[in-house]
Amino acid sequence: MRPRFAVAATSAMLLLATSALTACSENTGDTDDSDSRGKQFTSSIATDPKDSQGPAAEVSGAKPGGTLKAIMESDFEHLDPQRTYTFFGMAIQLMFVRTLTVFKDDGKGNVLLVGDLAEDTGKDVNKDCKTWEYRLKEGVKFEDGTPIKAADVAYGIARSFEESIDGGPTYIQEWLADNPVYNTSYKGPYTSGTDTVPGLTVADDRTLVFNFAKPHCDLPFALSLPTSVPVPKAQDTKTEYDRRVVSSGPYKIKEYVKDSRLVLERNPNWDPNTDPLRHAYPDNIEVEIGPDDQAATERALAGQGADAAAVAWDEVPQSLVNQVQADTSLGARVLQKPAPSVWYLSINNDRIKDVKVRQAIAYALDKQGVLATQGGQASGKLTHTLLADTTIGQTDYPNPYDGGPNGNPEKAKELLGGQKVKLVFMSRNTAFGQQTAPIVEQSLERAGFDVTVQYVEQARHNPTARTRGNPYDIYLSNWAADWPSAVSTIPVLWDGRKLGPQGNSNVSYFNADDVNAEIDRVSNLPAGEAGPEWAKVDQMIMEKYAPVVPIYQDNSFLVTGAKVGGVLISEQFGSAVFYNAYVKP
Repeated sequence: MRPRFAVAATSAMLLLATSALTACSENTGDTDDSDSRGKQFTSSIATDPKDSQGPAAEVSGAKPGGTLKAIMESDFEHLDPQRTYTFFGMAIQLMFVRTLTVFKDDGKGNVLLVGDLAEDTGKDVNKDCKTWEYRLKEGVKFEDGTPIKAADVAYGIARSFEESIDGGPTYIQEWLADNPVYNTSYKGPYTSGTDTVPGLTVADDRTLVFNFAKPHCDLPFALSLPTSVPVPKAQDTKTEYDRRVVSSGPYKIKEYVKDSRLVLERNPNWDPNTDPLRHAYPDNIEVEIGPDDQAATERALAGQGADAAAVAWDEVPQSLVNQVQADTSLGARVLQKPAPSVWYLSINNDRIKDVKVRQAIAYALDKQGVLATQGGQASGKLTHTLLADTTIGQTDYPNPYDGGPNGNPEKAKELLGGQKVKLVFMSRNTAFGQQTAPIVEQSLERAGFDVTVQYVEQARHNPTARTRGNPYDIYLSNWAADWPSAVSTIPVLWDGRKLGPQGNSNVSYFNADDVNAEIDRVSNLPAGEAGPEWAKVDQMIMEKYAPVVPIYQDNSFLVTGAKVGGVLISEQFGSAVFYNAYVKP
């Protein structure tokens, strides 16, 4: 999901890029507008262990008590940390599980990678990024008071090798296996019968050692992802772990009713003195699942009863954008920030093999129409590059399929050469899907395609798209780099050697030998040289293959009730996070 500026073995600096807010400038679809270009700022990997110590600095005006509510239309795809790879899932998990490292974000553009369960961001033992040592803090515990040990973190990583525990990040597994198909040898504790992952050593109760065949200087960033969440082996219910995750954070799961609600209550065995990031101001955090973005936003604006302490998590719908922007009395209740994520129309290359057909789709698509359904320029800006402009080295090369913001059906027809190509479009059966699908369908049909829209429930959409051999030709997907670099976008989404039967991030099922070779070449470049070279790979993929159609880069835009304080939009997720949140009296 996020970005990186690859760090050299001796470097402590990370460039985090963020884009300037574009809601006040005209969105013409021309990404050469300098006012809409991403702005870069610097942040660091913490080198002082004190930065990784708790407690987190108190939030001005915050008081304990009350119930914070978040309202969202569709349930989380997964709560099992090793299977979680969505914005909302990772954002809510910050409140009940912990990772070895974590991004400390103050909501003002200052971001610091610190140790979370670990005492620091890791020791590069031989200064070659091949051997890393992590030592756990004293006093970190599970919700039942059991001390968290290095073996629990190692077990969480081990279970992520299992084919059935799919859908989560795979960086650590691939690096330990030195193979993009990471479970060809070690297959996880259920299948291989051992918890011991080759390359991962539990040196003692508090010490983990990672040994890689190749340098991986990005390990501190990768360990901020939920792959490194500790899981007690005795309480691992395998694929049922989604239903009841064991807490290591400030809250624990009190109740989870699928498609209805998630209720968190304080975890009495969480020690704030070990946590540099989180608070536990509300007594409870309740996620209400079901209301669409319109209903949620209207309820937060009205603020009746419990809704005064509610966050409309699905963001402001197009129908309410003007009202929210015009109401200056809302003040800090409106949260708006550029996000590092890009929406694509993914094309299933296993099914749509003719590059001219894919190019025709790119010319035909009404990108402005899709964006308009989500609020127009308040919600994002059009793009034609695979990489978000928050990515180090990203370049706005000339659009190879410039059909204008609303598409060029005549150019698409020319490429089709009289063919009447049938396309099956999988769309989410949500407000988002019902708003965007007709725009996609109509713009492609104007170009001569025969489009059949099939709506599926949100919970089925991503797992279906991630399953190779699925019966769909096109679907909308989005991606944000896991840390500010293309290494957490291009190899993840377009290295076809990683494709497996399920759990694929490469949902376009794209695989090209020359692209794979370029991925290998750029992956081995010195840190300072890689950014512009990744941009060249981006351009090569689009100009030569068009495996997807980039549509727009997100802005996060949401409202809260009048009693909500401390909620911020994460630089990492581009989503609301709650570790500073409190309920006003």
